[in-house]
Amino acid sequence: MSQFPIKSKENGLRWGTVLTANEPAALVETNVRWHLATGAAAVYVFLDDPDDPAAEVLSAIDGCTMQCCDDAYWRARRPNKGRPPSQMRRQTINANRAQNRCDLDWLFHIDADEFIWQDGDLSAELSAHADPLTELNLPVLERIFPAGAQSTLFDGAYRASSDLSEDDAEAAFAPFARFMKRGQYSHGAGKSGVQVGAGLRLGVHNATRTGSEGRQRRAAKRVSTTARLLHFDGMTPLHWVMKVLRYRQTPPEVQATILQPHRAEQIAWMLEKSQNRQEAMAAHHALFAMTDARHAQLNRFDLLRDISFDPARVLGPACPDLSVAAFDAELMRRNPELADVINA
Repeated sequence: MSQFPIKSKENGLRWGTVLTANEPAALVETNVRWHLATGAAAVYVFLDDPDDPAAEVLSAIDGCTMQCCDDAYWRARRPNKGRPPSQMRRQTINANRAQNRCDLDWLFHIDADEFIWQDGDLSAELSAHADPLTELNLPVLERIFPAGAQSTLFDGAYRASSDLSEDDAEAAFAPFARFMKRGQYSHGAGKSGVQVGAGLRLGVHNATRTGSEGRQRRAAKRVSTTARLLHFDGMTPLHWVMKVLRYRQTPPEVQATILQPHRAEQIAWMLEKSQNRQEAMAAHHALFAMTDARHAQLNRFDLLRDISFDPARVLGPACPDLSVAAFDAELMRRNPELADVINA
């Protein structure tokens, strides 16, 4: 794989990304700047928190279109219902609003903690994509935390998605195989891009098309040969613990919609093992850290990927502070109710 990201060749084709975000400003800014620096013509950011302080820095980035999703925004989208309680529903509405309003050829729907890595020329691949009703899928690589101290938000190695037999999955991922789907703690589906205006609707992971009976059906899919999706499931251990707490505070009917069984079981285990902050950090290490045993397990099945992902090298002076201390401090400021639980 390339040691540095590939900036797509100039061929007239314009692609971009869209995300709905509610994260520390440094992460969202880095995501936006990374994609603009590596070939995206535009990035569309919908801020789930209408008072998000990230709005100021994002509005100053050339190529970034930012929308604060306040009550007025949701009343305009859904006059009788307002803001959807499900984050996945909000993400889907926002992604397709961007598709309907953008002047791009292709649009990829991602999250703030996901970064497109090119080991070939994505723009050239998109130009050669023959069927406008087939989505382009970016296969996901999930970050594994270093065994020792984390120095920046992006430290670690990457685990490829996989479709192992039950016995092989147990050998590769024990003792946590039951918490995984396609070899990933979060999702193994990757994320999709669609040709803008071709008739496909962006979902959280996959695109759909309207069937003959008028219902949405899964679109045909082609897997990218040039690009991967690097997923950071928790930028820091504290970030992951807050994510777990936020899931648990979501209404049960929404949890049932957004959490797949492996994810729900993982969260239940994490909460059981996290009676205080020290226990929570230990539980995170058990799940996510690259121990010698985990390295040997994954290596046996050729599931490790070595990618030199360091946004600071690409962004230079424009890169925000990506230290763990600064990120965690903003997390605590942004989430005082969760900070109280963690500190207790």
